[in-house]
Amino acid sequence: MISEPELVGGAEFPAALEPLPVEPKRPGPRRPWLWALGGAVAASAVWAGGLVAYDRGESGAGPDLRGYRAEEDPCRKARLPGLSSAFGGKGETTNPLVLDHPALFRAECVVTLDAKPVPYQLNVSYTLHRATDPRPEFEARMNDPFQGIGDRVSGVGEIGYLKDNNDGGEMELHVLDGQAVVQLGLSPVLTYDGEGPQPEPPRLDPAATRTYLVEDMNELLAALRT
Repeated sequence: MISEPELVGGAEFPAALEPLPVEPKRPGPRRPWLWALGGAVAASAVWAGGLVAYDRGESGAGPDLRGYRAEEDPCRKARLPGLSSAFGGKGETTNPLVLDHPALFRAECVVTLDAKPVPYQLNVSYTLHRATDPRPEFEARMNDPFQGIGDRVSGVGEIGYLKDNNDGGEMELHVLDGQAVVQLGLSPVLTYDGEGPQPEPPRLDPAATRTYLVEDMNELLAALRT
């Protein structure tokens, strides 16, 4: 039984450099941009061929979406029972930002969690890849040292990564499941009104918060398939 998170001098300038010699122009050079364009066209043809092959699959009906649908408001789909119980309940949600394209559907929104004395917010991102395989890009992003490498998490989707950005104070859970990529990002809402020191957000129990994120992610994945 996991408990709720605890609140716990002057050198001389060198002489001017001699200008570099300029190589005289030669008549009739091959234009490099034509070669580059040809290479780009060839690469696009190879990529397009791979896309068509992937899109057709064995049945010719495109990739298997495994029941995932274009859901315009994942924040309203997310009940978040674990996080809500730990952070004082699910509050307001923002209207989603939506991209709806034949190759890609994406919706992003924010849920407020009414924790005290500092509320938390949950950033929700849902991307459904309708044409291409998202796995190679997903794994590359999760192992990008510039964004912080996450830890593999089992028991959620096909592949899950958890990033602890502040010793339990901020966490991101990224999950790949078939053609769907879903992210839950938890962080405190810090405001500055110029009227003295602001309350510090509570220190969270990382293990408990991790469990809540995984449980609520699994429920959200199921809701996005119904």
